[in-house]
Amino acid sequence: MTQRFGSNHSNGGEQNTSVIDINQVREKRMQEKKRRAERVFFKNLLSVYSVTHGLKLVPIDLIEVSEEGCSFQIPYQNEVQWPKQSDEIPIRFYFSSDTYLEVQVKISNSSHSIDQSARMMRFGCLLDQTIKSYPAYQQFVRFLKMYAEHSHQESGRKTLPI
Repeated sequence: MTQRFGSNHSNGGEQNTSVIDINQVREKRMQEKKRRAERVFFKNLLSVYSVTHGLKLVPIDLIEVSEEGCSFQIPYQNEVQWPKQSDEIPIRFYFSSDTYLEVQVKISNSSHSIDQSARMMRFGCLLDQTIKSYPAYQQFVRFLKMYAEHSHQESGRKTLPI
């Protein structure tokens, strides 16, 4: 739905018209709400790690997820070149302290970024959709989309009623 707002100017009959596509505005708001909802999960409810070549768990900061891939960042370390572009790495989504869902991703791109005054390396990944855990991951992503669409922002109440 496109709405036009404008006015005719008396200076020679020129018309000043602005076009606003309501669907674009709505989609942009939904994407922003989805990102906020994902960050709530990623920062407060979900721990995300990967396993280095030395079999050490490394915490990663998940940025976004989709059914096809995800993006994450880690603090930049000049002496550590892990992961590398084209590396295939496991990513573990810990929903409790001792249970996790593991997916396999392939690094498709990387870039430097600054997050809260810290130097980071950001990675874009493609998911291996052939592994057995992929359907569970896919449902998790779908849940996040639905949660973002239907969730509400708390308006100041600090405790839940009993």
